[in-house]
Amino acid sequence: MPTAWLTRCLHPLLLAASLLLSACATQLAPAYEPAVVSGLERNSIATLTLLASLAGGTQAADFSQREAAYAQRIGELDALALQAGARPEPSGPLQAKLKDWLQAKGMSEPDARLPSVHALQRVSATLAKLRDTDRKQGLSAVEVQAFRGQVLIYLDQALSYEYFLAR
Repeated sequence: MPTAWLTRCLHPLLLAASLLLSACATQLAPAYEPAVVSGLERNSIATLTLLASLAGGTQAADFSQREAAYAQRIGELDALALQAGARPEPSGPLQAKLKDWLQAKGMSEPDARLPSVHALQRVSATLAKLRDTDRKQGLSAVEVQAFRGQVLIYLDQALSYEYFLAR
């Protein structure tokens, strides 16, 4: 008999506890934004296509033929970084406690930029350096490959973070 009574009382209590705890989720990252992801995917394709067109190297004399493509890629990357960074950041008691704990330990707060924003800013800066080098002296195939490697690292970071937010 005590088992039946315990089961009858325990089930509703467990259900109530489950419902209560499921409502206690703490958001630690900004919300997923499909427009940022689709823009990032499109820009990644266009950026890698630009880099593929430069793979054999370039001459400074015909830089004007590529100038608009650089401007397009850099402008879109800057806009994507702005959009990604404009999302509201979660705030709550957990974030406040973390900030207080860091201050009590004499530590500074971590970089407030989202990983994808930082990565997009680095891709933009890398393409700006690529553009400036192309304008000044042209590019060798090895230089293009080096710039491409850096761009790939940062694009991967931005895409990975944004895809993670979709979960």
